[in-house]
Amino acid sequence: MRTLSAIAVTGGLVVSLFVASPAQAVEPAPTNIKLSWSTKAERIVVSWDEAAPVANVISLRQRGSTRVYRTWSTTVEQPNSIELWTGSVSSSYSGMSDDLPLELAVSAGSDGPEALSPRFDADTPTAPQRVSSTLAASGAMNVKWRSSVRTDTTPNDPLDLSRPLTYQAGYDAGRFSKIKIGGRTTATQLTYTLRSAHTLWVDAHNEWGSSSAYDFLSTYPTSVTAKVPAWAVYNRPSTITGTYAPAYDQRQIVLQARNTSTSAWYTVSSGKFSAGKFSFPFGTGGSRQCRVVAPATWSGNRLVYQGVSATAASTTQLDVFGFFVSPQIGTYDRNTAGVYVYPQANTTATLQRWNGKAWTTVGPVAVKKGTGKGYIIAPKAGRTAYRYYVPATLYGGTRFAAAYTNTFVNNVIPGMSTPCLPSQGCHYSTGPR
Repeated sequence: MRTLSAIAVTGGLVVSLFVASPAQAVEPAPTNIKLSWSTKAERIVVSWDEAAPVANVISLRQRGSTRVYRTWSTTVEQPNSIELWTGSVSSSYSGMSDDLPLELAVSAGSDGPEALSPRFDADTPTAPQRVSSTLAASGAMNVKWRSSVRTDTTPNDPLDLSRPLTYQAGYDAGRFSKIKIGGRTTATQLTYTLRSAHTLWVDAHNEWGSSSAYDFLSTYPTSVTAKVPAWAVYNRPSTITGTYAPAYDQRQIVLQARNTSTSAWYTVSSGKFSAGKFSFPFGTGGSRQCRVVAPATWSGNRLVYQGVSATAASTTQLDVFGFFVSPQIGTYDRNTAGVYVYPQANTTATLQRWNGKAWTTVGPVAVKKGTGKGYIIAPKAGRTAYRYYVPATLYGGTRFAAAYTNTFVNNVIPGMSTPCLPSQGCHYSTGPR
């Protein structure tokens, strides 16, 4: 740079004299740049040598690129070193190339010459990827995953550490409540039990930082309601209906039953249903306890837990039918009073007659494989009502409630037949009194 030292004016001639100022000394570039790990957690040390104290600028960039991703500075009074947080050096910054190594440039002043550190990589792990999820019948969840560090572009650089990846798992139960499950571990699987709705997350850690999979596994509860008939008749149309939620899923729904409160549950029927509603035919299995189960379902990383309805008792009554073989007989003729029982159990029915005021017992009738036959005669003409009472019966290990048949009528007209004696298997009935 030059400065104006004198101005002479002679006869209109203007003469300007310029004298050059002395050149300023240029600071040499720093030397011996080193990288090492600090004794403080998650810190690295950058150190250098310089001929004389000077302010320095430290810049982070990738080898072969002029783009500066971050800078730090020191004053003249500070030592020739600086500690940097690993997270600020990590190559996870947006725009960085995964396959280019990093370097730190240390310059003398803001625009002085610079020197470069050894190349190094500072890659965080890849986000964990779920390999499998298995839900046991006990409710325990086993989750396996994998993660890795990107390819080391600078093997054996000064900051390389031979440490395994560690993982921290936890869950979010809503309202951003991030709850850890245990501590950090090198294991790549986790078994835990948590029946409530939650979102599982897993962080992968190395010396340069961490990466997270926040939607690793999402779980949702299932609610099931069932309307079970309290009373049903064997082989008569009856249904169990109900709802399940979430309703937008198509679900496999299972109707289960057990014969006593201490016996095992067994499957009665099952089917796929949609729109949150289901319906099962019912009424042929005897008196028992029932419930409806919506098994757990998976869709990718989304689990909808199993749901079970409340247990309800249902009584099934025998289906019975009584009849006379002959619609009309003469006095002292024998008529057959038949009875059918469903299911086709072996039991003893009781034939009853209406005397005009109450039902009275005529006699027992054996029922074999669901069929029984009683015999009566009436010495007087007239019409008399009959019915059968069939007691509660076990069939196939299941109890069926007692039942009365329909009322059926014996129509007697005057006749000349010979009486049927009790020794012939007849129940002697005199008709209404």
